[in-house]
Amino acid sequence: MTELRQITALTALLLLVCCSNGPNSEYAEFGNRVNTSGFGHKYAQPDDATEFVIGPGDSINIQLSNNPALSGTQQIRPEGDITMPFVGNIKVAGLTPSQIRDKIEILMSPYIREVTAQVIPVSIVSKNIYIIAKDLNGALQFQSLAMAGDMTLLDMFAQIGGVPVLADDCHVKVIRGDPLHPKVLNINVRDMVVNGFTAANIQMKPDDMVYLPPTFWARAAMAVREVTSPVRELSNSLNGVLGAVSIAQGNPRRRGRR
Repeated sequence: MTELRQITALTALLLLVCCSNGPNSEYAEFGNRVNTSGFGHKYAQPDDATEFVIGPGDSINIQLSNNPALSGTQQIRPEGDITMPFVGNIKVAGLTPSQIRDKIEILMSPYIREVTAQVIPVSIVSKNIYIIAKDLNGALQFQSLAMAGDMTLLDMFAQIGGVPVLADDCHVKVIRGDPLHPKVLNINVRDMVVNGFTAANIQMKPDDMVYLPPTFWARAAMAVREVTSPVRELSNSLNGVLGAVSIAQGNPRRRGRR
């Protein structure tokens, strides 16, 4: 009984320690290198943008009026450029399709009379949602999910196969916005599913972080696993030694024959 109480006390202590904060979140030592906009990406998605901001790896289809030979689909290169006839390389990363259209029309106007362009996103791979959860060892597990279009929180869970078994579906956190002033939305997913209160089925945005905290019992299991880790390691080592001794005794060294 005493041992059970000790394990319970250690479990509670570890739960408190695990919830403590690490280094400060201001990072003054970073100086002007600290991330103060977007998600840290070079071509961030503004919070009020109605179109996806195009980034490296995305593909766009460009149609020039009455010029099918000059039209086609292009993938944005890692440096953020595409190549257009007559004008050469054009920087398009960080722009929306409408802005790219306007830029192409201005640059191509000296070469094509009354040129009109149409820019259609074909494949968006530069915009992601990040899903974070803990495994039984307490380690953070990250998953990146490409956001190709209109997606809600439930759409996201459907794509990843549901809420992980260790996650607390009553306290899901969606983190978004300005890195210096992030918004943290606390969402009860179970309430949506069980009671139909889908008001919290929010529209996901590029670079949203969805944190799935472990349940109380999962955190307790992680703490007990942490406490008993040295014992398990010692047991594994002893088993290895005993196994080696057993093999040696069962296979005596044979003397060399003449």
